[in-house]
Amino acid sequence: MMEPGAVVFTALTTAAIIGGLVEAGSLIVNKILEDKTPYHPDKYETYECGELTIGDPQRVRYVINFYPYLVAFLVAEVAGILALAISAKPTPSAIVGLALLYFALIVGLVWVRKIGIMKWVR
Repeated sequence: MMEPGAVVFTALTTAAIIGGLVEAGSLIVNKILEDKTPYHPDKYETYECGELTIGDPQRVRYVINFYPYLVAFLVAEVAGILALAISAKPTPSAIVGLALLYFALIVGLVWVRKIGIMKWVR
């Protein structure tokens, strides 16, 4: 009879071998299916899709107008995950903490809307 440690070692070894074979197979398939066209200097342009670069691509300034939406989304996601976790075993202090988090989220959204960063289109 095998010891439990030997079974775990055997399972890990088998998984490592199968993973290595899958990786080797994917490398072989990639080599077979790779693009065989010769080198072209446009391949390493900033916009490979055919758009001509206007100006120096290293000096482009990016507008981050979407950033407030990202932050609001992440805070709402964290609040949702915490609400799910708290719903498993709600305690009074956890409910108060979650209520404060939602209050902060709503106040932040109202403030961002008031100063004009986020605009809802009708």
